[in-house]
Amino acid sequence: MSGRTQIIDAAIASILEVGFYRSSTNEIARRANVSWGALQYHFGTREALLLAVVKELDRRFLDAVQNANVEGDTMERRITSLYRILGPHYDGPTFLVRLQIVLNLQHDPNTSADVMAEVAEHAAKSEVHVRRLLAEAIGGRPNKAAIDALFHGLRGFALSQQFSRSVPTEGYRAPGPEALKLFLRGLAATESAPQLKR
Repeated sequence: MSGRTQIIDAAIASILEVGFYRSSTNEIARRANVSWGALQYHFGTREALLLAVVKELDRRFLDAVQNANVEGDTMERRITSLYRILGPHYDGPTFLVRLQIVLNLQHDPNTSADVMAEVAEHAAKSEVHVRRLLAEAIGGRPNKAAIDALFHGLRGFALSQQFSRSVPTEGYRAPGPEALKLFLRGLAATESAPQLKR
């Protein structure tokens, strides 16, 4: 494993374990078992390291979706197939790492416009494939509203599962397999509506 990869992995692990703000460059260097100078050599700044983490997580997601295809002969089966492709990403802890980094970069007045442009450019690479998968799930020639509704519904359910495990509330628990089936069945019924296709 290269020093650069080791540092990126350490940054991801640190943000997962202690959060964005406590993941200083010193903490990340300690976890990567490298000197602060080595971290600076590979990335220069914390902002550049965070950008590298986002790009790495986006690359992993792109690897998962670019050759994936939705399968199934009914709307419900296709939407279930789509959820099996996208769900692990949005229900996975590294998505929260990416989300924390991007939100903090966006709200930090010192973040350069070039960095935010790179974040958007990198995310756009997987968006093309995600939209293709959404269209495959709906079938026909779905309109933008149908694609957007399906995406936000699936991502929201996956995030809800993750949040309910991360922040347990008394009397509330993560939706189980039966809830997921009901949710996907409901989405399939909605997406079948004729007005959602051209």
